[in-house]
Amino acid sequence: MDTPSAVTAPEARLLLERAARLSRSAHDATRWPYITFIVALGVATSMGTFAMALATGDAFGLAYVGTLAVTFALLLFFVISIQGRSAFARSRRWTAYIASWFTSYAIALSVVIWAHGSVVLASVASGLVLVVALACAAREARS
Repeated sequence: MDTPSAVTAPEARLLLERAARLSRSAHDATRWPYITFIVALGVATSMGTFAMALATGDAFGLAYVGTLAVTFALLLFFVISIQGRSAFARSRRWTAYIASWFTSYAIALSVVIWAHGSVVLASVASGLVLVVALACAAREARS
């Protein structure tokens, strides 16, 4: 039988560094669909609620239907892009992301309903949705 050659300390260090790089690049590749989804969801819903807050009549309907269409398209793209991985993995972090986005979006929709036409309130509420989504995406990017 052949005995395997011993790995020297510098070779072992190089192998460990290479393994760490491969692990990090695989982790980054897995994370990007999630980051892209949360940013796009925040932008779409922020702009949609801002448009709904300022529009009336047919323009309101167009903003509403457009926001729904973009949101469903994002969900579809997200589910297709992470095929083979579990969508919205049952982790506390993703639960917190979606809960915080939903809370800020509910606040923005409340502004659309009760303070329709108020540019200042619409800006603040829509900005809140965007800030929350970007903060969640930044947190996911750093994890």
